[in-house]
Amino acid sequence: MRPWLLVAVLMAALQSLPADWQAMLRFDRAALVAGEAWRLVTANFIHLGWNHLILNVAGFLLIGWLFADEVSSAVWLVVLLACCLAASLGLYWWTPDVYWVVGMSGALHGLFVFGALSWLKHSDRMAWGLLAGVTGKLLWEQTMGAMPFSEGVVGGAVVTDAHLWGALGGLITGIAYRLWYRFRARL
Repeated sequence: MRPWLLVAVLMAALQSLPADWQAMLRFDRAALVAGEAWRLVTANFIHLGWNHLILNVAGFLLIGWLFADEVSSAVWLVVLLACCLAASLGLYWWTPDVYWVVGMSGALHGLFVFGALSWLKHSDRMAWGLLAGVTGKLLWEQTMGAMPFSEGVVGGAVVTDAHLWGALGGLITGIAYRLWYRFRARL
């Protein structure tokens, strides 16, 4: 869990930065068009406020507690990066009405999906339940909007498309990892 705690500390440190510094890290469509590509990753590590940060850190640490032992810390770092990029690039390419966004909830959906997929190698029925649950949540958000109460808790609008793109990133990364793992086992 140490690497997971380090990421949580990093997010708290970034939340402590002045607002104008945080603005240089958020997903900002105009800045991305101007070539500030780092925002595709850094936007996931800053938040609307302390409540938003606490919720994302709690989710992040819960995912770590559930799934950290399934793969190495190095693999989790790659998965985290892939899910951050999937959430941000999905918004950039396929959700053009989003001009700026912050927070890790999209990447968290991807990490959760990857973790649930990792349980499938143990033939764990719980994995199917977790995957069904996150799929149901995503379907709700895509048809009904943000979950009730969520906008009030985070202190702003919830960009549900980030959840979808992050989850798809976790799914693609999970499938790619399983294929790579099987290929490597044959060598």
